[in-house]
Parts: sequence; structure tokens; C-alpha cells
Amino acid sequence: MLFLISSSPDTKEFKTAVRMAKDVNGTICLLQSAVYASRDLYDPDMYVLSDELQLRGIKDNEISCKTINYNQLVDLMTNSDKVMGMF
Repeated sequence: MLFLISSSPDTKEFKTAVRMAKDVNGTICLLQSAVYASRDLYDPDMYVLSDELQLRGIKDNEISCKTINYNQLVDLMTNSDKVMGMF
């Protein structure tokens, strides 16, 4: 299951989404304001959208997640059995 998380890391929505994803051993992709968490979370299996990082001035060398582009995000979504958007 793929979890698309867009909430800022300091919100309860973000924390709930990450907890839910980890509880079901899901894959996480960070979008929008959630990409700020990529600097603090050490999870090499987590994905983050590269365009969102660029928009927020976060460099690839500041994060431990896998960066992906929009085409790769579409591939992730189509190859997942379920996709959950967590806001």
C-alpha cells in the first residue's frame, strides 16, 4: 500500500499518516509540505518528490529518502495494490 502524505511534519495528520503506514508496512511518498520531514527522518525506503524539494530549497544531499520525479510517482501508484492520500 502506498501512502501519499502532504501535511507538514509538525501536524497530527502527518504523525498519524506515518504511524498508519508503518503499522501496515506501507510505502510512504512525501509531497508538498511533508517533504520538510525528509531532512529529519532517516528512512531510505521512503520516497520524496524531487520537484517539491526544489520548490522548497531542499537539496538532495540534505535528505536520506529516495527522490523520485512525477513519472516515477505514477509508476509507484500504478504498481501499488492500494494508494491512500493522507492530508
